[in-house]
Amino acid sequence: MQRACSPAPDGHILITGASSGLGAALAEYYAARHMQLSLLGRDRSRLGSVAASCTSLGGRVTTDLCDVRDAEAMGATLAAIDDRAAVTVLIANAGIGGNAALSPATGELREAAHDLVETNFLGLINTVSPMLPRFVKRRFGHVVLISSLAGYSGLPQAPIYSASKAAVRIYGQGLRRMLRPAGVGVTIVCPGFIDTPMSASLPMSRPFLVPRDEAARRVAKAIERRAAEVAFPWPLALASRLDRWLPHAVGDRLMSALTSLGDRR
Repeated sequence: MQRACSPAPDGHILITGASSGLGAALAEYYAARHMQLSLLGRDRSRLGSVAASCTSLGGRVTTDLCDVRDAEAMGATLAAIDDRAAVTVLIANAGIGGNAALSPATGELREAAHDLVETNFLGLINTVSPMLPRFVKRRFGHVVLISSLAGYSGLPQAPIYSASKAAVRIYGQGLRRMLRPAGVGVTIVCPGFIDTPMSASLPMSRPFLVPRDEAARRVAKAIERRAAEVAFPWPLALASRLDRWLPHAVGDRLMSALTSLGDRR
């Protein structure tokens, strides 16, 4: 027998990929504001460390180990979390990036390409889909999808990664329009390079690098104002958007110059 949902008037934030990077920074941001937090990740030690930090900041924290690629496990975990206390904001943050998202000169191997798509896009679907009927029934809730500026313009070093993030962005646009009548919000987040261990693994330039805590603040403020989409930092966001209108030869040179590689092959 399921327990009835208890109200969460001051916010119940659920974050996937919370054991490091932007997910951890968002968890700490909301913990400092004494929010109720449900943190999901795959690494027990790192997730525990983030949870301890959040608790010390004043957050009320529970953690669950779960792989977003496992649809059945995600469905059961999300249902259990939401049954304990109604989730108000779902942040689908888990994903593969950094050096693991780079392609060799001959293109991604099939297995690596499948892993990127399965985690970055299908894993996000596994996170969002179980919560949608609950949000629609309650007529409240906010879905936050972490895409990337690579979702605007394909990076020459990471074609499959770019495609997976473009899929997230387009999915979010359709989802926002679908859920609007039910009063459920959707925010798409398209960051550039954030100063995290994942991005630090890249053997390439990281122009306009955004500090981790500043990135979390920008995302949280976008959620607060229920923005449809937020992209930052603005110089790189502008370049990514302009790429769609520039002649292909010019756009190709621009994006290659902005993300020039070191010796990685």
